[in-house]
Amino acid sequence: MSSPVEGNWLLLVELAADHDQTERLADLLADAPMCGEPAVGVDVVAQQRLWRVHESLAEVLGVYGPPLKFDVSLPLAAIAGFATDAATLIGERVSDAVPVLFGHVGEGNLHLNVLRVPVDEEKALYAPMMDLIAQCGGNVSSEHGVGSRKRAYLEMSREPADITVMRSVKAALDPTGYLNAAVLFD
Repeated sequence: MSSPVEGNWLLLVELAADHDQTERLADLLADAPMCGEPAVGVDVVAQQRLWRVHESLAEVLGVYGPPLKFDVSLPLAAIAGFATDAATLIGERVSDAVPVLFGHVGEGNLHLNVLRVPVDEEKALYAPMMDLIAQCGGNVSSEHGVGSRKRAYLEMSREPADITVMRSVKAALDPTGYLNAAVLFD
């Protein structure tokens, strides 16, 4: 399936309201730089095709083997700079790797999937990418949690007081430390 439109970025916006929001969306996009005219008010068949493209991303990425995933959140103003800097960083560290960035841009939640990163080269990319995320004012985790892989980087995006509260909540709800042992805290 080919790309529905040409461009460096594709933005899929779906509005739900009890009245037509097309004009409001057009006004909001009036000053946005675009490579062509937006497809506003597309028919149902086109809508379904766009959603199929969206929903098939994970499956398509899997064809290239398991990607190295960075699930992050960033301030909206930092997204474009992060995209450029992340691609540069990836190219410098793992020359054959391919970055694929997608997500919920309006919320600042991004999924950076890096394809073709040999397992033995992941460490060369992981820590510098976490540093870049922090430099951009981002959070090292967004909607998929921290887990064991990102726990060493938690303090990059959380204050010590926040981590103390998180530990307290964990201890209150799991006093024996049985649930998800060593996933977020040692």
